[in-house]
Amino acid sequence: MFTPEKIDEWIQEVRERPGSAPLIIQFLADRLRDVDDWNQKLRAENLEIRSGARLEVYERQIAHLEYQLEMLKRQVSGEIDLAALGEMAPKPVRESQALVIYGPQGRLLRLDLGADSWEQGGCLCCLEGLQPLEAEPPRLLVASSTEELMFIFSSGRIYTGPLHAVSPLEAASAIDWPQTEIHQEPNFGETLACVVPISKMALADFFLQVSRRGYLKKIRKALAPTIMQSKYIGTGVKLPADQTLTLAMSYEGQSYALVSYEGYLQVVAETRLPYAIVEAMRLGKTDHLVAALPLADGQTILAMTQIGKVIHRSQEGLEPAADLHRKGTMLYTTARRNAGVRLVGAGVAQPEDWGVALHADGRVTLHAVSDLLGKGALPVETELLDFVTFTPLEGA
Repeated sequence: MFTPEKIDEWIQEVRERPGSAPLIIQFLADRLRDVDDWNQKLRAENLEIRSGARLEVYERQIAHLEYQLEMLKRQVSGEIDLAALGEMAPKPVRESQALVIYGPQGRLLRLDLGADSWEQGGCLCCLEGLQPLEAEPPRLLVASSTEELMFIFSSGRIYTGPLHAVSPLEAASAIDWPQTEIHQEPNFGETLACVVPISKMALADFFLQVSRRGYLKKIRKALAPTIMQSKYIGTGVKLPADQTLTLAMSYEGQSYALVSYEGYLQVVAETRLPYAIVEAMRLGKTDHLVAALPLADGQTILAMTQIGKVIHRSQEGLEPAADLHRKGTMLYTTARRNAGVRLVGAGVAQPEDWGVALHADGRVTLHAVSDLLGKGALPVETELLDFVTFTPLEGA
């Protein structure tokens, strides 16, 4: 507001030079108008606080920040310089890696990947009683033992929980898959669409929801508190038969490789994606995505067919699509596609990485990427159902 000295100065100015009065009055009117607008906003905020609406927003934001802090405490990895923190540094949590196997009915298994698991072509476990090939098979995920997992259902509902809360199984054991405990039971009319790690949520610029039919949706990071409190992220689809494939913690300027079941690949730049559901890759009626991979320098895209053949592409020459709604480039010939060759999974990898394959006979096997690149295939007795890659922890 105006001080008494300033007001006296203006009065003296008008007395001595009456021509300046209109300018001073105009200035006072503009200032009073700004003060009135500010006062109206403060009154509105005061009413929100009294009604509890604003308090609920603050409580939601505080709860989400505490949730992210707890996840980062469990992670405490390369992003934090513990030496620089000195005595205030949290005690590092012993980290290992685990294979997660989950199915649409909510069944979930955890198998820790210890030092004795690293055997080329070794069988990690065997799932007995898998449904026929036309039914949706289980899916694979390799994550840190300190990870927080998000379960996304076909209805858009979510559930979150730490991986360490799932009891690990013994390696190389036979597992009756239909009798596996249902970790999170779907509601009536929905299925478990995917399970994704979200511990680095606080470090992401936004979230990218990818559907099986090639639709992508960027989600603003500011919406995270609302999503976590309401336990609902949305379906991220436009077609009735579609559902979420994955959710990625994403960063500005990143590119993504979309790989389809019928052998098409398209690279999409983040800058072309709006904060809305868009068709990023046009797929045929019988096609769907098997992987959506964030790309980093030095990695190779490794795709696996159902007969164990490896298809790899380096990032050199993989230019992002000029626009959306394209079908992408073919990873193998039309003749092989007409002969029934299909992709079951894909990942980004370097030669020192590893891959895990799920076979139709229930075996889950481990393979060195360097060996796959050298031989161009992995041995199969039946068809493959899923394939993922992962980078071992240092010292593993």
